[in-house]
Amino acid sequence: MKDRPLSFVLWLAVCTSSSALPAADGMPIDIGSRRELFVDDLLVDQMHNVRLELQHPQPQEIVFACDQPWEGNTCIYFRILTEAGKFRMWYQGAHWQLDPADPKKTHPYHICYAESTDGIRWTRPVLGLIEVDGSSANNIVVTGVYDNFTPFRDEHPSCPPQARYKAIGQSKDGLIAWQSPDGLRWERLGDQPIIKQGAFDSQNVAFWDPPTGKYRAYVRDFHEGLRDIRLAFSDDFKNWTVPERLQVDPPLPNEQFYTNCIGRYERAPHLFLGFPVRYVERPWSPSMRALPDLEHRRIRAKAGERIGTAITDGVFMSSRDGFHFRRWPEAFLRIGPERPGSWVYGDCYPAHGLIETASKMPGAPKEFSFFVAEQYWRSEEAIRRFTLRLDGFVAAKAPLDGGELITKPFVYSGQRLTVNFATSAAGSLHAELADQDGKPLPGFSLAECDEQFGDSLDRTVTWKESADVSAHVGKTVRLRFRLRDAELYAFQFVASP
Repeated sequence: MKDRPLSFVLWLAVCTSSSALPAADGMPIDIGSRRELFVDDLLVDQMHNVRLELQHPQPQEIVFACDQPWEGNTCIYFRILTEAGKFRMWYQGAHWQLDPADPKKTHPYHICYAESTDGIRWTRPVLGLIEVDGSSANNIVVTGVYDNFTPFRDEHPSCPPQARYKAIGQSKDGLIAWQSPDGLRWERLGDQPIIKQGAFDSQNVAFWDPPTGKYRAYVRDFHEGLRDIRLAFSDDFKNWTVPERLQVDPPLPNEQFYTNCIGRYERAPHLFLGFPVRYVERPWSPSMRALPDLEHRRIRAKAGERIGTAITDGVFMSSRDGFHFRRWPEAFLRIGPERPGSWVYGDCYPAHGLIETASKMPGAPKEFSFFVAEQYWRSEEAIRRFTLRLDGFVAAKAPLDGGELITKPFVYSGQRLTVNFATSAAGSLHAELADQDGKPLPGFSLAECDEQFGDSLDRTVTWKESADVSAHVGKTVRLRFRLRDAELYAFQFVASP
């Protein structure tokens, strides 16, 4: 916090949940009954032949085509919420006539709405709210915005019904606040920006944060000509602190973030997860000219060289306080095989909002669906669904010859230990409950642990067929996991069923 404004230091101290932070030196970490993921190494003391490995969402089907007259080739900033048995999506409909041969003209930005019951089949309800080109038979909820508009459902206990949904969007002078009773009929909350310090030319996100009792806004700005992410707080959604640049570790020289898609992780709310778009400017080179659609790339470059030569992908980061983030250097979302319309500035922009959807494999558990734009700049722009295991962002992984992960000392509450894990047919997982010095507790050694194998989101670990670990609640302990051709994604101490 050195050299930070005192006002922000005080705000961050107030707005940080102490239970989510690392314990003081020498003190055990109190995890209670939280689900703990390996998105950082806070709980990791030692690893032997085990590595923390970033996982990657897998591409599935195209679920949405941006083919309506009020949409186009630069639709962007998708936002998805789960609500009342359905999924709700807002997005910016836009078109830029870069190619003189394109019969479609540039048009103003329209904020559009779609919904789905399964995350795969999306419909555009005819809302009749906004008239465009002589017709209101469309799914537009706001029009004429300067750039970007990201809604959220406000869970503040004192939020009035007419403001149950809020949004922030860019104006020429800063971020403007909006409100709506239903997410469809919107009005501005005054004409003055609520946050003025920043660039904002990207998807800026805000939400009510129950653990801290504050609103948070993660917004775009620059430092030394590089795009970055900043955080501001508010009690009332009107008066905000000056946004401060996030602390991201490890810092990489010249790295730039476009969108941020930061929010609390609902399955483990003490964690903040972010899915920024990483922006990379490259010069013309033989490799650049070898990428798909060279002629269209040259056309885009006439509007600005970076529009033809910049490339974007997606990264992953996590935090315990929402300000200090661990960022995994390698890409989380890769562009994938070279194909028409790919390897462009505009690839790998994810929708803000993870949703749980049914697996296409009958009987399999739910999984996360990500939604990612592709074919940006082209008339074929569409949204592709990607899937990922629940909690499956990072795996503690060991080969078949085996490895061990030993945690730092912690205290817990709960009567049984569950793990989110996967093995091969020959692989296995064993767990040991030990004292703070690493000595196995009687009855909970590796030798007494029943071998676990399979692929489960919440397998209960047993020792000689007993799952009861309640005798050591509140005591300082460690866990030792022995893995063979296995991945461990998360663990949790839970109440008995």
